[in-house]
Amino acid sequence: MISTKKQFHLLGENQRQPSPSLTNQTLCIHEHCKLNYKLDTTNELLTSRIGLITPAHTIQVLDLSKTIDQHFPALGSNCALKASTFINTLVLSQHEGGECLDDVVHIAKDKALRLVTNQQVPTPQAIGTWLRRLGKDNQGIKALRKANKTLLKATLNNCKNITLDIDASEVIANKADAQWTYKGNKGYMPMVGHIAQTGQIVATDFRAGNVSPNTDNLGFIKTCQDALPKGTNIKKLRIDAAGYQASIIDYCFENDIEFSIRAKMCQSLKDILVDKDNQWQPLVDKKGKAIDGQATFRMRHFMGDKGKVFDLIVQRSVVTGQVELDLGLELRT
Repeated sequence: MISTKKQFHLLGENQRQPSPSLTNQTLCIHEHCKLNYKLDTTNELLTSRIGLITPAHTIQVLDLSKTIDQHFPALGSNCALKASTFINTLVLSQHEGGECLDDVVHIAKDKALRLVTNQQVPTPQAIGTWLRRLGKDNQGIKALRKANKTLLKATLNNCKNITLDIDASEVIANKADAQWTYKGNKGYMPMVGHIAQTGQIVATDFRAGNVSPNTDNLGFIKTCQDALPKGTNIKKLRIDAAGYQASIIDYCFENDIEFSIRAKMCQSLKDILVDKDNQWQPLVDKKGKAIDGQATFRMRHFMGDKGKVFDLIVQRSVVTGQVELDLGLELRT
């Protein structure tokens, strides 16, 4: 709390006399730099989580609680907490950096934050019970997609074409049913689709940790399209090597979707690149200057017997600090 009382001094110190060793110039600066406030004690509620007011205010402006309660199944008792209370609590907890259900206690104990946001906070046990109930027959997933579509419609406004980024996201967990991921951790590997223009999540596909990232990516792309508001379509698509599949490329051509997919190096590509050494071009930066030790090569390529032809861009870099051995050509992208 800020006070204008003159009898208090910074940090409760007694008024100090300037050191006689200070010069007149230093004393002059000291006189002009006196603070125009003093510190005092207060009984007002304080919070270190002031940043959470922004997402809380956004929830209120978008009337998100009403949307959530419309789509999520209500609990049997009239005295039970609404679905929006659980979800809003989880949203604030994640913005605070929470990693588990027990972290919602931080918000529950912050009286100042709860006063400003007018937010009820259920216990971790209540949230866990609610989540398990929603897990039956995927009730929660279906309701979440409907609520998210309403939110996307409000935030995308008149944006009719979006760029979709999809990638697997590792979730490390110690639960009994967690499986080992390809990164060497126990947990889960859900697929997540983001809108590049806004950073919003379109859809997710919760998967076990041992499920390969390239599993049914085409189906997930279609799920993302269905999750978008009416009149909004995927115009551009970006995926890593898990999406380098003929079915996905054919789908993009059929639906007029521009795509950028990281290709997987294979022997057939190596054989082609060996014969094209004289067509490598220097890789240039944004200013048009060639980057030392890096080159690029573009060619027409296709997948499958009846696959559509697309541009394949290969980039290579000079590896230094190694002794060259005549063990055959090994190319890497």
